[in-house]
Amino acid sequence: MSQMETIYRRPADSGRTDLLQSKMGVLVVFAAVTMGTFLVISMLTTLKYGIWNALFIVGGVLGFLLLALAVPQVMENARYLWPKLNKWHLIWYGVYVSSLVFRIRALAEFREQPVDGWALLRIGPEGLIGAYLFFLLATRRLPWVESMFTGIPKVLAFYTAFCAASTIWSVFPPWTAYKSLEYTMDIAVISAILCVVTDAEKYKTLLDFTWSVYAIEAFWCWCQIGIWPSEALDDGRLKGVWPLTGYNALGEYGALLCIVAICRLVPMAKFDFKRSWYLAVFAFGFATLLAANTRNTIGGLVAAIVLVLIISRGLSGAMVIGLSSAGIVFTALGSIIKTFLKRGQSDEAFTSLSGRLAWWHYAWIFFLEHPIAGLGAYAAGKFAVMKSLNANTGSTHSDYIELLVGTGIIGTVLFCFAILWTWWLLYKYAKDVTLKPMERQLSMECFGVMTILVVHSFFNVELIWHAPLFYFVVLGYAEMIRRRKKALAAAQLRSSYSTTLA
Repeated sequence: MSQMETIYRRPADSGRTDLLQSKMGVLVVFAAVTMGTFLVISMLTTLKYGIWNALFIVGGVLGFLLLALAVPQVMENARYLWPKLNKWHLIWYGVYVSSLVFRIRALAEFREQPVDGWALLRIGPEGLIGAYLFFLLATRRLPWVESMFTGIPKVLAFYTAFCAASTIWSVFPPWTAYKSLEYTMDIAVISAILCVVTDAEKYKTLLDFTWSVYAIEAFWCWCQIGIWPSEALDDGRLKGVWPLTGYNALGEYGALLCIVAICRLVPMAKFDFKRSWYLAVFAFGFATLLAANTRNTIGGLVAAIVLVLIISRGLSGAMVIGLSSAGIVFTALGSIIKTFLKRGQSDEAFTSLSGRLAWWHYAWIFFLEHPIAGLGAYAAGKFAVMKSLNANTGSTHSDYIELLVGTGIIGTVLFCFAILWTWWLLYKYAKDVTLKPMERQLSMECFGVMTILVVHSFFNVELIWHAPLFYFVVLGYAEMIRRRKKALAAAQLRSSYSTTLA
């Protein structure tokens, strides 16, 4: 392999002294940087949480510095991933684009004008993707419907069918019909991908592509501090202004980047993962998680780290967890963490989960009145519970509360079965020694991601609304391995049967 040689040439003397080469120039630059730093920190400390805002920025800057040190790996990873991208990655990205939010509308606006100009940015990509899927179906080029009614996607297909049926008794039928169709399209996309991606190496490109897309969005949220500082750091926590990326979503991005980085820093076998790169990814993800300060996502990350270390390192992983826990509990660090997690809230607000318990109590009353089939999928929480509370929020901040009030026991059981099935398969495949090392490694990563999603879903709407790309990308991996193992077992059975007859 040829090696590139870098020749450093001394620039010709221009006769002028460079600014940084003079003492006065150094003093001017130092004074400017000092004054700028003072002004930024002064501005940040006037916001809620005071000095914590400045610490968030420092953490972000350190993350960016680590990323800068890992720039060669960025280019190397891009050269690895770019040639492997195909039309299905573009379709996956189209689903992501259709999930972006650029404005928040009041409940009354939905009834007066269900579709506005901004909504077309959502409906447009969905329409193109749906048309392409129907083209593949009509021309018999891809049997994605058959794939959709196999394994875990089949359970979700029955769930969305029930959601669509709930349009009949929904409190807002148009919303139920549209959101049910939207979620069905998401299932169709991952089902179609499972028709063409049948091995771990190819599926890894979809996983890496998904992590990369959301990492770029998180990076853009940090950049918005310099454009809209007061809006991006509203309430002393980092969020996205354009497009709108909430605290909870951004914190989730950071946590998922952390767990993926950890899984590749402590792999189950010897893989050529660049440690400097994944240390930088972890630092960036952790800084993003702290800046968003999402308590349930931090809890999800802790749970995921515990389980991943036990799976990958066994007894040594458990010892690391025990020592770390003792270090937190028996030192001043525990009280510091508690103060940080309270986010300046009162004890009442903290114990009520920022008001969620009151919402859930009220939603439980609606569920008891319609326990079997609910008040209409996707509409009950928004247009029944939250409307009655005069709260202009999109949901009750819990997947399971939304399921109970929207689809009752029937829809909740179907969806929870799909979640538990996915989670269990990923755990089983991470421990399955008959799988290839890469397959076990990706199973462990997806299991860690799924753990965060499950914890997060108790306190936010994460899994049941468009577009649950994080859930569907790990679901797809679990289903791909399941189908491959099932096909292999069937082939072995046929071979043994043929041998017996011979």
